[in-house]
Amino acid sequence: MSAPFVFSNLPVELVRDVFEHAAHSDRTTARNLTLVSSSVKHWTDPILYDTVVLSTARSLRAFVAAIANKPSEFVHSRVRNLGIFTPGPMQSIDCVLSACGGVQSLACGFSLPSYMHAQGAQAVQALKQPREQHLLGVACRDGWDASLVGPTVTHLRIHLASFDSSRPEAPFAFTSASAQEAGWDRLKALPFLTHLAIVYRPSGSTPPAAIIPHLARLLPPHADSEHDDCIQSLQLILVQVAGAKKDASFAGEAIKSLNAAALSAGGPALRIVAEAAPSSAARQWEDSVRGGQGVWERAETAVRKRLTTTKSGTPPGHFVQH
Repeated sequence: MSAPFVFSNLPVELVRDVFEHAAHSDRTTARNLTLVSSSVKHWTDPILYDTVVLSTARSLRAFVAAIANKPSEFVHSRVRNLGIFTPGPMQSIDCVLSACGGVQSLACGFSLPSYMHAQGAQAVQALKQPREQHLLGVACRDGWDASLVGPTVTHLRIHLASFDSSRPEAPFAFTSASAQEAGWDRLKALPFLTHLAIVYRPSGSTPPAAIIPHLARLLPPHADSEHDDCIQSLQLILVQVAGAKKDASFAGEAIKSLNAAALSAGGPALRIVAEAAPSSAARQWEDSVRGGQGVWERAETAVRKRLTTTKSGTPPGHFVQH
């Protein structure tokens, strides 16, 4: 005699709520629930596809195979957060980007110049309405092109792995970049940008605060102003200072120096906040899109506090963000 189905006496709507809650709580559970029945799969599949993280070539190929059996509209509308942290194959990366046209937060951990050379920028430019993009790890090690950022992106994080901090005016000074292409002005190609984060490792040969004037010029002097050198929509610049454990003391001093320089400069520079880079920017991105603390939250709080203090007349040096 078979055991009665535990949910047989419950309304379908309540049963669905139970399964969806379980799927949201744990991804392994979500995957297992898709095997229970076609109805349960129909309920839990959208949850499973909401955030997709592809960290190996094997997982990339498996996802390409999986979406080949899905209606194109399902993939286009259900994948909202996409992280690709494997170097290739580039053709598979392009296939995923083309299919996930509705993605709102995109994290790229593959070489953008290699992708651009092999596939072009069509898939990124065709994204319907991306809000956030993170160019992490090797993404910008050998070059960077604004066409590889979605046209509607408001929040952008760039890992400047090749940044020479002795040349703070030229953050994009890659081997093939001209002087004009190397400057911060390249960010003006992103007209909707409100939040910018840069991840870099300062060198001991140049004061970390040397970068502050160059960043401050990107910020509008005040809300109603017009300034040719700035990005009119930009509201916040977050500097994430990277450093190995053995360099923790130096990184800590660099963060204090950057924040002190921003406070001392005042004006637009009050919207520049420095903090320690996470041990894994990819993991920080994934945690934030899964409901954890956002990448920008601490910096936004620091800026609000600074601006409030300035309006109240309290000396800005009374607090420095650590």
